[in-house]
Amino acid sequence: MSKKYLLLAILMTFSIFVQAQSKRKKSKQKATYAIGISGGYFSHGKMFENSENDFTGLSTFEVEIEKFFKARKSGLSITYLSRKSEYKTSIYIVDESRSALMINYNLMYNIVKSENKTGLYLGGFVGALFDRGKQFSRANLSFPFYTTYLALWTGPKAEYLYQMNSKIAFSVGAQLGLLEFGRQTRKRDDPSIPESVQSKSETYFSFAQRTNLNLGFYITL
Repeated sequence: MSKKYLLLAILMTFSIFVQAQSKRKKSKQKATYAIGISGGYFSHGKMFENSENDFTGLSTFEVEIEKFFKARKSGLSITYLSRKSEYKTSIYIVDESRSALMINYNLMYNIVKSENKTGLYLGGFVGALFDRGKQFSRANLSFPFYTTYLALWTGPKAEYLYQMNSKIAFSVGAQLGLLEFGRQTRKRDDPSIPESVQSKSETYFSFAQRTNLNLGFYITL
């Protein structure tokens, strides 16, 4: 074999080796991790049966840590919300407050393929929540009334991410608590009645009662 053909064979072999290595690197995409911070609007239904307050407003705060791998986004989020309000009856004013803590596992997929995190993610979540409200009437000889929910819940979730640069991405998201199952407790702190009858607990099931709309950003670690 002449030197000319030998050199050509070596170059072809080297070219095949480089292409194989390139394909291997592309197939072994590394996962990236990010911390997300967001806040926004919530609507979680009535807390008290005799109340006119529907508890909606701009007062949520969420922190999450997410793993991005190929077109998949998964991770844990912790959400806190609070709201205070009052309403007036024909005789007196009633003060009400509500606070809730939710811990969720999220799993979503980017339905628009892109080289970075930009795209629309669709999926769902499952988690646990603690929700408590206090109602107090500004009338004489009145006592506070509490309603508490401790439950598991799940539902769909959607989020749009826009990658500004290699470190920062902005997000707009929404989630719906489609199914919720847990324990509801109602309690009145009235010392004039026996402690055994001051509270009442029961199992409950609700459908599509809670909605969250959040705006925030992610920082890639």
